[in-house]
Formats: sequence, structure tokens, C-alpha cells
Amino acid sequence: MPKKGKKGKKGKETGPEPTTTSIIINQREKMLCPRLGDYYTVQVNVETILQDVADKLIKKVAEKKSPLLSLCNMKLNKFPILFNYADDLSSVLELNLSKNNLYDQDQLFSALKYMHTLKKLNLSHNFLLGSLSEAVSGIDELEELILDVNNITELCPEIKYLRNMKVFSISDNSITTLLPEAASWTKLEVLNIKNNKIADIGYLPQHWPELRRLYGGSNLIQVIPYEIGHCKQLKQLDLSANSIQQIPLSLAQCENLEKLHLGSNKIETFPLQVLKCLTKLEELHLYKNKLTTLPSEIGNLACLKKLTLSSNNLKGLPDELGACSTLEELYVNNNAKFSYFPGSGGHLRNLKELSMAKCPALKQLPGTVGELEKLRELDIRGAKKQVCKITPEMVEALQKNRCVIRGGVVKKAKGGKKK
Repeated sequence: MPKKGKKGKKGKETGPEPTTTSIIINQREKMLCPRLGDYYTVQVNVETILQDVADKLIKKVAEKKSPLLSLCNMKLNKFPILFNYADDLSSVLELNLSKNNLYDQDQLFSALKYMHTLKKLNLSHNFLLGSLSEAVSGIDELEELILDVNNITELCPEIKYLRNMKVFSISDNSITTLLPEAASWTKLEVLNIKNNKIADIGYLPQHWPELRRLYGGSNLIQVIPYEIGHCKQLKQLDLSANSIQQIPLSLAQCENLEKLHLGSNKIETFPLQVLKCLTKLEELHLYKNKLTTLPSEIGNLACLKKLTLSSNNLKGLPDELGACSTLEELYVNNNAKFSYFPGSGGHLRNLKELSMAKCPALKQLPGTVGELEKLRELDIRGAKKQVCKITPEMVEALQKNRCVIRGGVVKKAKGGKKK
């Protein structure tokens, strides 16, 4: 029970004396619940300080003639006018303005036009909204423009003036189309349009003969354009998580492809003519499609290191798979009718991980699996119960090489007991 308060001058009680507990609670409330006005003042002071720091960094770069100006994560609401430093910033080739609070595109690009030699510009993680400002044409020497993680809904026709563009990245925005004016980017090497609302790339790839990497995953694309065959320098193509149903035969002309990512689409068949030509392929991702068979031409992929075929309708793998001697990872999980792993799989001497979990029709493995000396993980777990049988000899051989076996049922030894 708290003690009664002391009586005042007129004999009235002044209230109970504060306890140690109540004092601590009051102190915590003051720490956890600062006044809104105080919080606002602190924020304003922080922004003012950071703005001063940014001005000093600009001045320092101008004095030292540095090629890089980084104002990343400075909470900038607008970019300072550089008219007074125009001549002194002529050495700057790269400007990083990512992770700020920039939103006024017209003001931003108008200020940047004084940086006549600028080649690389990073504006990712800001608040750029709506259509890309036509003022972007004022920095026509740009070779690299990064606009990831903003709220841009469309490009502007003025992008045609950016004829030196080599790297253009606008992932995690809301654009719905690539304008025809992008055809002027004849030097384009990298295009990143992931996670937007684009339904069609159109004929544009025929104007990008130097394209090496195209990332277009998580969009609304239904067709890989036939013109993709013009991109003969293409090394990486990612069109995962779209609604693609067919692979064009023209993809066979992209003989330099090293990584092809077509997972999470609606592909039913993989053209054997394409597999014949993609001999430099190192990664092939076809998970979450509607494949029922894999062409025997898969054996032509002499450089293949990773193959993902999970969540399809496959019944087995072709014997020619054994010719992929460089394969290190193979995933065939969640294929309900998958029942055949070829004996030639024993030739996959570099295989480190073999995963065939949730394949209820897979009753046994060929003995050659035990010959995979580099195998470190074998996953044959069933969804509800274990159905895939493996011999004691295979278990002994794999465990000798420190392979982890997940799932499966070990057959009984000749004596009638499980080993």
C-alpha cells in the first residue's frame, strides 16, 4: 500500500508520495514518447546538416577533380543547382544519388544538365513519380542510368536522345511498355526491367546487337519476340515469372548464352533445335512450367552446371543427360509422375547435389548413383511417406564420401534385415 501524502499548509493532503517504480515509469514515458514538435525539429536539423555535408562533398569533388561524386543516403529532397561548379565538375563521370528523398524530376534533371561529362547516374530508391521527365534529354552523354525502386509509370519519348546508353535499369517500378524510341539505344549492353507490368517487348531486340544481359522477370510478358535472335552477344536471359508459352526457334541464334532463366511460366515443350545450339549454356532454369519431356539434345550442353526442372509434368530424364559431365546441381522436385532416373546419371562425376523430393512415382534409383563421388546431398524425401528404395551398398558408398541422404527406404540386406 502506498503511503499517504503529507498534509499541506491548510491541512489538505497533497497526494501520495511517488514510489521508485512510478518514477522509473515516468522516465521511460519521457524517453519513449517525445513530443512531436521535438521530433520534427530533430528531423529538420538532421536534413539541414546532411544538406550542408552534401554541399561540402560537391565542393571537395570539384576541387580535387574527382571522377566520382557519391551523395547516397543523404535524405536529399532536391539536388543543388551546380551552375557555380559547372566547370570544376567537368571531371565527374559517375554520380550516385540513390537512397534519397528525390521526387521533383524536372528540377533534378535540369540541375544535372550542367554536368556535361556525366556517364553514370544512379537514382535508385527515391520517390520519382509518374512519367520519366523529358528533361532527361539534357544529359545525353549518359551511358548508364539506374532508376530501380521508384514509382515511375512510363518512359518519355525523349529517351531517344540517350544514344550512348549501355546500361538501363528500371526494375521495381510500374512501367507497362518500352517505347519505340528505345530503338535508338544501339549500344545497349544491359537491360533490367524486372518487376514491372510490361506485357510486350516487341521488335526492339533487333536494334540491340550489343545486348549481353536482359532481365525481364516478374512482368506480364506472353511472347519472347522472334527478334531476340538478333542479340547474338546475349549471355544472360531472365524472363522468369511471366506467362510465356513457347520458346522461339530464333533463340538458337544466341549461341553465346550462358544463363537461361525461364522458370515460372507456361512452357510445354523445349525446342530441340534450340538445345542443339546453346552449347555454352551453364545454367538452365525451367522449374514451374508444363514440361512433359526433356529432349535428348540436353546432352549437347557440355558446359551445363545447374539444371532446375522442379514442378513440371516430367516422367523421366533422357539417358543423354549423362553426357553433361560438368553438371553440379540437378533439381527435379515435385514431379508427380517422375519415375525414371537414368543409369547414365553415374557419369555425372561433378554432381554435388541431386534433389528429387516429392516424386511419389520414383520407386528406386539405379546403382550407378552410388558412383557419384562428389555428391554431397541426395534428397529423395516423399511428401507423406518414403517410397524410393536404395540399397545398403549405395548408402555405404555415398556416406563414405560424406554425402547426406534425405529420405528414402533402405532395402533389406540378403540376410533379411535392414542394414
